[in-house]
Amino acid sequence: MSVEQLIEKRATVLATARELANNPESDMAQVKSLMAEAEQIAARIEAVKALGEMAPVAPKPVQIDEPWKSGTIGKNPLPGTRDEANFKAYAWGKWAQSLLGNRKAIEWVANNLKAQSEGTTTAGGFTVPDPLSSDLIYLREAFGVARQNCKIYPMSSDILNVPNATGSTTVYYPGENTAITASDLTFAQVQLVAKKMAVLTQVSKELAEDSVIDFGATLARDMAYVMAKEEDRVVFNNADDSSTSGIEGILRAVYNLNATKANIASLVLFDAGSVAGQPTLANIRTMVQKLPTYAANAKWYMHKEFFYNNIGLRLDALGGNNIEAIQNAYGNAPTLYGYPVVFVQNMPKVNTASSAAVLLGDLSVGTAFGDRRGVTIEVSDQRYFVEDSLAFKGTCRFGFNAHDVGNVNATAASRVPGSLIVGAFQST
Repeated sequence: MSVEQLIEKRATVLATARELANNPESDMAQVKSLMAEAEQIAARIEAVKALGEMAPVAPKPVQIDEPWKSGTIGKNPLPGTRDEANFKAYAWGKWAQSLLGNRKAIEWVANNLKAQSEGTTTAGGFTVPDPLSSDLIYLREAFGVARQNCKIYPMSSDILNVPNATGSTTVYYPGENTAITASDLTFAQVQLVAKKMAVLTQVSKELAEDSVIDFGATLARDMAYVMAKEEDRVVFNNADDSSTSGIEGILRAVYNLNATKANIASLVLFDAGSVAGQPTLANIRTMVQKLPTYAANAKWYMHKEFFYNNIGLRLDALGGNNIEAIQNAYGNAPTLYGYPVVFVQNMPKVNTASSAAVLLGDLSVGTAFGDRRGVTIEVSDQRYFVEDSLAFKGTCRFGFNAHDVGNVNATAASRVPGSLIVGAFQST
């Protein structure tokens, strides 16, 4: 090493020792070891100065201004060209390393990411910078059905009341010289209450050290996927979720409107005895019949196994060319009675009595999805100390409300379905 390199190394060792000494939880034995190392380097510096450099100093390697271009990655979930996706993964990795206190990473983040990582909680959380947050949202939308189809409302507070028109003005036919009767639009408030969702991800230190690009891509993919999966579970849930998210999913919101299920306008009960078999095509057709015309972007939502184990069998039994008159059921983009089928793997996949299983609805008009706070990341090397891994904890806050669920009425002619039509099995 040259004198300049030794001086730089000694300064780094002393800086590390100073940081540890200022931390009351640090091991003082490690501080003493670093101080001894700094003294040895100082002695070596003096020896080199006295003897002169015995060999020519190798030139410093040329710095790569765009290091992400020198690496490659097998599966990069981030959008853009190869270089753009690699840069985003590299930025994710550098930002995550900056949370660990890596000085070079902190400097890179400060120089390359416009939105700085500022602490947002007393626990030391750091909000994902805007350039990275937009890509995380992209991944959550790519993985999650709910975010792709629900209407998203930014939430500026923990509770957001969204006005929803429930009644229109009235048309009258006044006579000559007769005042026109006034009428008003009527509105109801759809309330969104922010709930916190958290995920803990384990990342090996070797991955964090060996490849910044792989590290960033792995972290982004995992955080986005598990959060999108949980959002889908909450939105399409048909079970009581009061002890977990506290949010009522679409299937439950419709099915639990009334104890007398036949009086629920937006609910279609499958034929009696169909629990052991499949819902009939007549049941499916009734769901389409109930769907209001303003639900212009309606889709079917169900588990893939449920579709092929139940509806697929009914369609197979048609025989001949009749199946083409109803749907294009098989392939990457199946349709049923003209409406796209979206597979939601968090929805029920088995036939269960007294349970909702299928949704036909327009989520863009029948639901409200609130975004309260972006993803906040915290990191620790204590949780997985024995495994020599890092723990990344991600949290975010969101709200959801399925509001256009129709009415309940004992008189069939007075039942008014909403834009969310649910199919359910009858009780045994």
